[in-house]
Amino acid sequence: MNSLEPEVVPAQARLPSVGDVVLGKYRIDSHIGEGGMGVVLEAYHLKLEQKVALKLLHPEAAASPDAVARFAREGRAAARLAGPHVARVYDVEQPSDGLPFLVMERLRG
Repeated sequence: MNSLEPEVVPAQARLPSVGDVVLGKYRIDSHIGEGGMGVVLEAYHLKLEQKVALKLLHPEAAASPDAVARFAREGRAAARLAGPHVARVYDVEQPSDGLPFLVMERLRG
């Protein structure tokens, strides 16, 4: 599924590890940061050959349809923003066997 509408996240869903390839195109390269609801990972888009940031919900948060809905709203709102200090949102994903995530521009600093 490629939409972030509230749905049940499989109980076995886990955060990807360094070296994992998500959806056949995002290779996880490193851990950037973590917050109360999620984690941000640096990934390499294998098809576009560029670095991106993946923002994923923690498995505990993804178990809540309300949290998934808030995350989807965040992605849509962030995609509308533009500016030199705002990471662009390229896509939203929710693999059928995994956690919801945003694909974002990888900024340094």
